[in-house]
Amino acid sequence: MIATNAFDYTVNRILRRRCVPVAGAGISMPSVLPSGEQFHNVTWMVRVLKEELFRSRFARYEAEKHGAICTCCCSHELEVLGYEIASKSCKDVCFFCDITRAAGAKQLGCLSELYLWEFGNFDNPYKSLIKLLKIDQYSDLQPTLAHKYIAKLSREGLINEVITTNYDCNFEKAYSELSSGSNSDVISSLDDYRKKGAEIGEVNRLKVFKVNGCAGRLTIDACDKNYESILLTERQLQKWRNRQWAADIFKDRLRSKSLIFVGFGSDEPQVHHTIQAVLDEYADQLEDTSHDMLATYSAPIVAVYDACPTFHQQQIINTYALHHKNHAQEGDKLIIRNPDREKVLTADELWRWIYERVARTLVADALKTSIQSMNASFTSVLPFSEVILHQVISTLEGTLKSDSDFGTAAPPWLNSIYDDFCATGENQGPYSALAASLSKLNGRPEKEYDPINENRALMSELSTLLFLFEGRLSPSSGKELNDGMVLSLKSHMSGGPNNKVLYLNANPTFISSGDEVHVPSGNNHLVLALGQAGTHVRPSLRRVINKDAAAGSITPKTIVTLGWQHIFYQKPYDGNKDTVADTILDAVDSPTNYFYANQPSIKRRTYLREA
Repeated sequence: MIATNAFDYTVNRILRRRCVPVAGAGISMPSVLPSGEQFHNVTWMVRVLKEELFRSRFARYEAEKHGAICTCCCSHELEVLGYEIASKSCKDVCFFCDITRAAGAKQLGCLSELYLWEFGNFDNPYKSLIKLLKIDQYSDLQPTLAHKYIAKLSREGLINEVITTNYDCNFEKAYSELSSGSNSDVISSLDDYRKKGAEIGEVNRLKVFKVNGCAGRLTIDACDKNYESILLTERQLQKWRNRQWAADIFKDRLRSKSLIFVGFGSDEPQVHHTIQAVLDEYADQLEDTSHDMLATYSAPIVAVYDACPTFHQQQIINTYALHHKNHAQEGDKLIIRNPDREKVLTADELWRWIYERVARTLVADALKTSIQSMNASFTSVLPFSEVILHQVISTLEGTLKSDSDFGTAAPPWLNSIYDDFCATGENQGPYSALAASLSKLNGRPEKEYDPINENRALMSELSTLLFLFEGRLSPSSGKELNDGMVLSLKSHMSGGPNNKVLYLNANPTFISSGDEVHVPSGNNHLVLALGQAGTHVRPSLRRVINKDAAAGSITPKTIVTLGWQHIFYQKPYDGNKDTVADTILDAVDSPTNYFYANQPSIKRRTYLREA
């Protein structure tokens, strides 16, 4: 089915593993430094270069030799900076106009080249330029939400490469944080490409192609050659300098995959020249009939911050439209902008929306895979599992018609506990919160991300439980523990406590870990072992100590750990699909009953029989 807009097209390409993000400066704008400084933006860099160039050039300025200073702009600029102007003129061009005009147009490449010409007497003017612009400190920047969402999609195996013109280390930091290790390959030179271009590992590896250089190299080895690996000047940027490998990679991805340009509003001459060269290839290869932009396999997508794209953004999409025998204005179909044209579209918002839409599909696919018991062992134990899982899938697929613009609708069983799942305060959608539960269940650190694609059975178990408990969960559900998570359930026993809790855990070590717990009121508590832990678990009953720091009390508790097979031990099951949830609730209310029901009788213990 042909996508109806650029957003849906991008989601489709990601799910088919045919999308490569191309990240410009805009994606890292919200990034912060430990010091709180904000110098990683073009405006700051242009201002610093302009002031330094004015200072140096005014020091050698001679009115008789260089002429009067124009009054149209330069004299005012110099006076604002505190310089006294003795000779002024109304002429259009003066000794300082090249600086003023380049700064006014925010031409960082031109100003950088002017700096090298002006300070060529330094031992290493290029190193001086990098230090002045503080690019060597870019490695300290922290990843934004956009970097993290892209890293999550990479952990899912859907995005394997990122191309960026930025110098910072945000992509590799985000991926290392989520994958608990250095599982990214930064490629900023031909030597890097030869060493890491085909690197593989147990964890899906993210290739980060830094076509303009990497600030991280400056912290590893601060030799002059590494400083010169940072592309800054107009001359360097026009011809990729000596980085033909980068040009070749960029060309290949343009031909074979869909590139989504994010935070890419300014002129990057080497990138735009390469794009135009590849797009021109289509002119001779395509038939005379027109092609719908969103029906092609590798259309470039441009995400714009403002409602209206810049010239360079238009150049990408309009050229693509022309070469596919469409009017240039048809290229507008390839733009992602905020649905409300009065608002801007940040990279963080865009990738949060994209991740939510992708995650819903991944959850539905996980459930479809788990319907077969060979893929998820719990479905062979849970009564009427095929019917129940089909119902869960239907609720997910039924939300498609409720999607609004880029928003992804969620079924009632997920929306009902969404606020509790997002107790951490992070601005995330319901599917993002649901996916984050996997690492909690597996007993992994909070910041790590366990992919849905690698935990399909576990995601299916959790989704099934939430579906079965719709309307029966109380507000404290989803809260975090040091290991696993807890669902607070409204007790269905008359005279019993108002709420009971069900602990969920997929970490096999939890069953026998520690003698101290922190649980609410009540003496008996049930832990439902999920995943592989639930498959092999034996019924467990532990007497533990509960510490209540607030009340200053220590009380004994009983923790019962069961798997699905211990709750539904009756063969055949005496009930129907509507009573499955009641059976689980009964086990939550009286876990010890189910523990003892699964113990072999004395008659079956042959070693205890009388001789």
